[in-house]
Amino acid sequence: MKKFRLDLIREAIKLWLDNPNLSNREVARQLNVTETTIRYWKKQSFWENERQKLIDERAEIMELDKAEKRAEYKENLERQERNLEILMEQIFANTMRAITLSNKVLATASMMDDPLKACSMVAKSGALKHSKAAIEGAKAYVAINENLYQFHILIEYFEGLEEESDR
Repeated sequence: MKKFRLDLIREAIKLWLDNPNLSNREVARQLNVTETTIRYWKKQSFWENERQKLIDERAEIMELDKAEKRAEYKENLERQERNLEILMEQIFANTMRAITLSNKVLATASMMDDPLKACSMVAKSGALKHSKAAIEGAKAYVAINENLYQFHILIEYFEGLEEESDR
């Protein structure tokens, strides 16, 4: 029985897996063997077995890599979720401050007898700007809340994938 250089055979298979358009002659040249040797190897029963082993090894590596990327993506989502929650708390605090300020001025103005002085006080105090800021803050709060919900759904999805791969 003839001995085979399994390392060269595996290298030939790797070359074809990486570059399916290579010719027998080019693979032979790169491995420093004859083209006849390449053709002979390809006819042997072990050729397909070794090829499948290499494909399986690569698939396993890709799956691990994919799982790592999913875990990395999930961690990134969780970090962004925490940042959005912090931002949402800050927006909420600023919105409440703006509402409180404008409400105090508007309440004081509504108690005044002279409507002209009341309007002047409201304008000078910036109560309308605070009211507008409060409205924009509320809109931002709602938008962030919607984004947080989407993050939550994605994180649950990735947790489900992790549970499936653990089974």
